Amino acid sequence: MTLRTLHKWLSIVIGLQLVIWVTSGMIISLLDHQIVAGRTTQQASASNAPLGLVDNLAKLDALGLDEPTTRVRLERVTNRLIYRITTLTGTRTFDAQTGEVFAITAKQAKALAKNSYRGTSQVTRSLYLDQGSKEVHKAGAVWRVDFDDAHGTRVYLSALDGSVVAHRNHYWKVVDFLLMLHFMDYARVHHFNNPQIIVIGFLALWLTISGLLLVKTNFTRRDFTWRGLTR
Repeated sequence: MTLRTLHKWLSIVIGLQLVIWVTSGMIISLLDHQIVAGRTTQQASASNAPLGLVDNLAKLDALGLDEPTTRVRLERVTNRLIYRITTLTGTRTFDAQTGEVFAITAKQAKALAKNSYRGTSQVTRSLYLDQGSKEVHKAGAVWRVDFDDAHGTRVYLSALDGSVVAHRNHYWKVVDFLLMLHFMDYARVHHFNNPQIIVIGFLALWLTISGLLLVKTNFTRRDFTWRGLTR
């Protein structure tokens, strides 16, 4: 393959990717980021209310933890008090009064989703996703609560403690697809420095080098001289 042929085909490959970069970036910039991120339907998180007088709490040494703890918090989730215990391997939650392992129920998930939702639309369904969701890039178990608004809002909550993970909608799906094209994240690793970007970067460098070599072999000094200024 000659240098000219290689340069021609590299120009096509890089040119197509450039069109994708510009088009996807332009569409993303035209969309309202507040709507895309779900902020127009999400209530501002309230500050933690005082727990008040608390008694009959389970003792920590009765929870059956078999590893050292690094942090213990007493919190209120809906009408329940829970221990959020951080260990060296992760976070676990327990009912602070019974000592049993705590997990969010479907009813609690709906209530928490409504509390985080700004609007009058109703819940259409709730789904328990034990493997997490690619839409929020979360590996742990989550609850997904859908609302019947025009944006197709979906509220994701941690199944561990009911905390709001994210609000998603139809616009987010569009932008997520465009970001995949923009960053060439075809394997969906959600990382900028993926192999495709690196390969295109080296190809673009070679395109530049080959172009400079072709300038030297295909042009003369006279081609860059202003007409009429020399005899």
